[in-house]
Amino acid sequence: MEVYLGRQPILDNALKVAGYELLFRSSHANFCDSIDDVGATSQVIVNAVLGVGLDRLLGGKPAFINFDRTLLLGDWTTLMPPDKVVIEILESVQPDQEVISACNRLHTQGYALALDDCLGDARTAAFAPFVDLLKVDFRQTTPLDQGQILNRYKKLSLKMVAEKVETDAEFRRAHQQGYDYFQGYFFARPTVLQAARLPPSQANSLRLMKQIQREELDFDAIEDLVRRDVSFSRSLLKYLNSAAFHFASRVESVRQGLFLLGTDEIRKWAWMASLTSLGQNRPVVLMTHVLMRGRFCETIAASARLTSGAADPFLLGMFSLLDAILQRPLAGILDDLNIASSLRHALVGLADRDDPLAQILRIVRSYELGDWLEVTRTAREIGITADALGTCYLESLSWVESVALNDDPGGKADRLAAPIVFHRGVAHTSAAHPSAQTSSAGRPALRH
Repeated sequence: MEVYLGRQPILDNALKVAGYELLFRSSHANFCDSIDDVGATSQVIVNAVLGVGLDRLLGGKPAFINFDRTLLLGDWTTLMPPDKVVIEILESVQPDQEVISACNRLHTQGYALALDDCLGDARTAAFAPFVDLLKVDFRQTTPLDQGQILNRYKKLSLKMVAEKVETDAEFRRAHQQGYDYFQGYFFARPTVLQAARLPPSQANSLRLMKQIQREELDFDAIEDLVRRDVSFSRSLLKYLNSAAFHFASRVESVRQGLFLLGTDEIRKWAWMASLTSLGQNRPVVLMTHVLMRGRFCETIAASARLTSGAADPFLLGMFSLLDAILQRPLAGILDDLNIASSLRHALVGLADRDDPLAQILRIVRSYELGDWLEVTRTAREIGITADALGTCYLESLSWVESVALNDDPGGKADRLAAPIVFHRGVAHTSAAHPSAQTSSAGRPALRH
């Protein structure tokens, strides 16, 4: 059976990744609805644990996986280590005696539990003593509800997750209210759109971006720009010596590095370096998202053998987030860069539905959101299977991990930090493996 498997980041107050919710759908189920919650989560577990591998998919962060009643009462957890999984109880599950007993059993086994789609209702109140996190849907609740739910349950030492947070204003409100974690693509949305010029300190980034748009690269001019900017020189050498390449010996000079890369790879590195420099004050998770979009677009185009003319699918993905990086209107930014019209039309929504660039970008954006119906529809239009898309997605994740972390010592250190523990009453940076004793610390005795 063909399946889609993706992930959405869950961020902490510092906008660092605290975990990922795994997203799943069968491509067949998108149309005939033949797969239930049990089947969906079963496939997530099989694919993530037995197929892909949690470490490869999650980069060392815990996975939030949806469980319905049947799965809660079953024994799927034997496949999943407690320190790598948060069991997310679906909104369809009611807190009857069997379910509460299952929650108790899972806690004694060391698992943390999250309750999805929490409202200020009796169901949330009944589950609250037996879970560790509450997830509040910001699309289904009012600001007043969001504050009241948080104020009521923070008293029980629960961690609160604001989910489907799509704007910076919503994030700021949730942050001010006291939410602990945030899920949604607010970090990839522009906050203040303005036509102001970029700061002079970022002038080299613009110069480099303009240089690499030339049909024939001026290697001397590019070398001069890179050598005069320490951040560019460091970035180039880190990139060349990363896991993305396998040169026989370390590359130590800018000229040698440019020669080894060649025209296409120079363009790719220069776009990444320029955008990273322009986004130096933006969240790290956004810049990782930029790289992921670019690579995912590129791998889809290659897998589907799409013809995109002179436009580069890698740039398509990266440029789709330029407004979030620069906090300016996308159309104005693109005008300044004087990019190819086909790329511009796809980015600003002026391309036809069957335009290859528009189709690639539509798949990538829908994949991020878990909009599997749109993913499947567009994938069929370009002739790419769910399995092929999954391969593209995982290859892109691996590539981003190898490139981004090699150029970000802080990111690498963060990955090696003590695992996050979401259990109530346990410091969530503790390295201790949660036991039956620690998992129940600070919680009322479970009813039987």
